[in-house]
Amino acid sequence: MQHSEDIYSALPDIELAEFLRNAGPDQREEVAVLDIVVRNVLAAEGNISNKSIIISLIRALESVNDEEQAAVLRRTLEIVVGYTPDD
Repeated sequence: MQHSEDIYSALPDIELAEFLRNAGPDQREEVAVLDIVVRNVLAAEGNISNKSIIISLIRALESVNDEEQAAVLRRTLEIVVGYTPDD
């Protein structure tokens, strides 16, 4: 099993990867969500981008019924969007 450190090295956005490596306990839930999303996208597509992470998080938000889970997904999405450069 890969360590999160290895997963984060697959991210093209170095700043996002550094945020995840250094995230404190306040972002524990968001980092856990990102770990799962990154692993799933890598397994399905073989590479990762902020766009693929954002799309996965939006899909998860559309299908979740629990308000607490939705809040974690929204905060996670905000983190990724915050590190995504405007095109």
